[in-house]
Amino acid sequence: MSHSALRVRKSKRFMQNQTEVKADRISALPDSVLCHILSYLPTKNVVATSILARRWKLVWTSLQKLYFDDRQSRRLPGMMGDPMPRFEDFVERVLTGTQPTNITTFFMHCSRPVDLSSFHLWVCSAVRRNAREIELYLDQNHRVELPEELYVSPSVEVLKLMSDFLIKVPAGGTCFPNVKILTVQLESPENTLTEKLFCSCPSLEELSIQAYLNDEGPTTKFVISSSTLKRCTLWVATEGEMFTQAEYKVRITTPSLERLHIMSDIFGKFLVHDLNSLTDVILDIVYGEWSRVDPNRSIQLLQQLNNTTSLTVSYGMLCALDHAYHKWFPALSHLQHLEVAVRAIGWAVLPVILSSSVHLQSLVLRKQSRFAVTEEQFGWIEGDIVPNCLLEHVKKIEITGVEGDEDELILVEYLLKYSSVLEVMVIFFKGSVSKLERRDIERSILQVQRASHRCKLELV
Repeated sequence: MSHSALRVRKSKRFMQNQTEVKADRISALPDSVLCHILSYLPTKNVVATSILARRWKLVWTSLQKLYFDDRQSRRLPGMMGDPMPRFEDFVERVLTGTQPTNITTFFMHCSRPVDLSSFHLWVCSAVRRNAREIELYLDQNHRVELPEELYVSPSVEVLKLMSDFLIKVPAGGTCFPNVKILTVQLESPENTLTEKLFCSCPSLEELSIQAYLNDEGPTTKFVISSSTLKRCTLWVATEGEMFTQAEYKVRITTPSLERLHIMSDIFGKFLVHDLNSLTDVILDIVYGEWSRVDPNRSIQLLQQLNNTTSLTVSYGMLCALDHAYHKWFPALSHLQHLEVAVRAIGWAVLPVILSSSVHLQSLVLRKQSRFAVTEEQFGWIEGDIVPNCLLEHVKKIEITGVEGDEDELILVEYLLKYSSVLEVMVIFFKGSVSKLERRDIERSILQVQRASHRCKLELV
């Protein structure tokens, strides 16, 4: 054998030994470490490691995070060469084969109808193993009741019900005793459900409601009452057409609430109480010329949320305010950060909002794509009085989506001219702006006179 062939053989043998050493190092790790690494994979992939080698045959049985998703059932693994099981059989085998008396996470997604008795047994198995986080999705033609054990579980802290389950609050008045984070999906819910549910959760800190409404039936009422709730997201969508007749009302009584996020494609009626701890509000509500609701609801809602220090307003919300501000506008004396999405309508009310926010320190204007409107409707409208917040308090301004239009330069000139204590203005160009156009815009902006000598311009 030639010397070159001998060197190639030795090199291959060395590489093979190195690979085996690396494999042995991984296999030599304790089961607890391996399970922690494997916990980031779907359960079906973890179980599949049982065919790698004898060392891996039982590693998956120590899993503490169980993820079952029937959308992956076509690729479910057998156990050491066994034929591919059905989804239900796979779940049963995993639950039977895993050893931990305590698990941290139980995720169940059933996109096709399953045997409900089996489903209940699976959930009860997770509860009995003291699961801290449970997420359930079940696609059935009707609402499915939750197992009674879930309502009283002392271990569950995170509960996500991602489909419309039939929720029955226990007669004792306490529901999900240690759940801190709750997500529920509701389809045209009965009004008595929300009246009883949330106030019965003694540990609730974070709530997310995903609600679907239709035109049929009475007005849907959401009652969110909790002394412990700190963060709340309400997402409301209609199943009908744009010109829907759906209506809903919301009553919020949450003295510890710090963050409120409302997303809705229709403007409901809101009544809030005791929001003394509120600091962050996001109002992403759709409103347009075609809307059939009273735009004054926007003013009334803002009045009830005037304790917040941070406010984000969608373009739809701004349109509603633009239609209603002529009669009166609430004082936003606690507001320090304001973020507004602007398009064609809403420029008239923007100076009013700034004048009402006397202690505002940070302003973000997110310019979105313009629609076919007259020139008079688009662009900054200068009032007779300069908002006090610009003269004394605003330190940072961001403007995004800049394209180089003349109306944008007018706005920049105004803000730089009157923002006496401004420290930084950040301008983000739209991606479609060419390098040549950007240089021309930058040249124009840098020539604008600034009231604040400390102001820095950042063009991104």
